[in-house]
Amino acid sequence: MATQPPSENPETLDPAAKPTALKGVVIGMLTGVAFGLGGFLFLRDEKGAMGSVLFLMLPIAAGFAVALVTSRPELVNACLIVATLLCFAILLIIGAEGIVCVLMASPLIAGGLLLGAVCGRFFKRYVLDKSGTPGTLKILALLLTPLFLIGANYLEEPHRRTPREETFVTTLTVDATPESVWEQIKRVDSISADKPFLMKIGLPVPVSCVLEGEAVGGRRTCYFDSGYIEERIVEWNPPVSMKLEIVAVTLPGRHWLGFKGASYEIQRDGDKTRLIRRTTIISRLYPAWYWRPLEGLGVQAEHEYLFADVARKLSKRE
Repeated sequence: MATQPPSENPETLDPAAKPTALKGVVIGMLTGVAFGLGGFLFLRDEKGAMGSVLFLMLPIAAGFAVALVTSRPELVNACLIVATLLCFAILLIIGAEGIVCVLMASPLIAGGLLLGAVCGRFFKRYVLDKSGTPGTLKILALLLTPLFLIGANYLEEPHRRTPREETFVTTLTVDATPESVWEQIKRVDSISADKPFLMKIGLPVPVSCVLEGEAVGGRRTCYFDSGYIEERIVEWNPPVSMKLEIVAVTLPGRHWLGFKGASYEIQRDGDKTRLIRRTTIISRLYPAWYWRPLEGLGVQAEHEYLFADVARKLSKRE
C-alpha cells in the first residue's frame, strides 16, 4: 500500500517565507516606534500639554498601522509590545518622561493599541484582502492615518490651552494639642517615614522644610531628594491655619504639572486634633476623567508621607 507523504508546512518548504516574516516583524516594530515617538513630539504644545489625541487616538492609529504592515497577524501584538517598550525606554533615557508617568499612562495606551490592532486586522481581512489593489489601499491608509491625527490635534489644541486646576485634600487626626501640631508643620528639620509605592519608583521624596519669617510674606522652602518647592506665606494664623502660594519649583520632569498653592488647617476634634492639608495643582493632561484620579494618587502619596512623619514625631512627644 502506498503511503502518503506527511503534511508539509509551506513555510518550511519556502526558504523565503521566514525572512519575509522576519521582515514584516521588523517593519511592524519600526512603524510602532515611528508613530509613538513622532506622536509624542508633535501631538503636544510648547507647554507640554498632552490630550486625548496623544493618549487615545495615537495608540489606536499606531495599532492600526502596525496591523497593516505586519505580515503575520499572530505577531502583531508582539510587534506592538516591543515597539511600546522601545518608545518608553527612549523617553526615559532622554529624560522626557519619568517612570511614574510612564506607568500611569500605560493602561490607557495599551487599550488604544489593542483596539487599533483589532481594527487594523479587520480592515486588512475585509477590505485589503478583497480588493484588487491591496498594496495601493494599504499605502493610502498609512498616509491618511497621520493626517487624521494632525487634524484631530489641530481641533483639540484650543481645549488644551486652558490647564485644569485640581485640589486634593488629606486629613490626619492625632492625639495632640493644636499647638503641638502647628510646631510640627510650620518647619520640618527632617522627614522620615515608610515610603509609599509611588515614591519607591520615582515620585519625589520630601526631605525637609525651612521657614524664613513667621508672618505673611515669609518664605517656606520644602526640599526634596531631587529639587525643591519654594512657597510664600499668604495667610499666617497660628495655631489654626497657614496658606502658601507656590512661587518656584525645581523638581525634574513633570512639564505637564504645576503647583499653585497649599494650605494647612488645624481643628479641635474633642480631645484630639484634626490636621487638614490641601494642595492645588495645575495639570495639562487630558482626558481629565483618566488623569484626575492618578494625579490624586500622587498628591495623596506626598500628603500621607508627611502626615506619617508628623504622627510619628507627635507620638514620641506625648
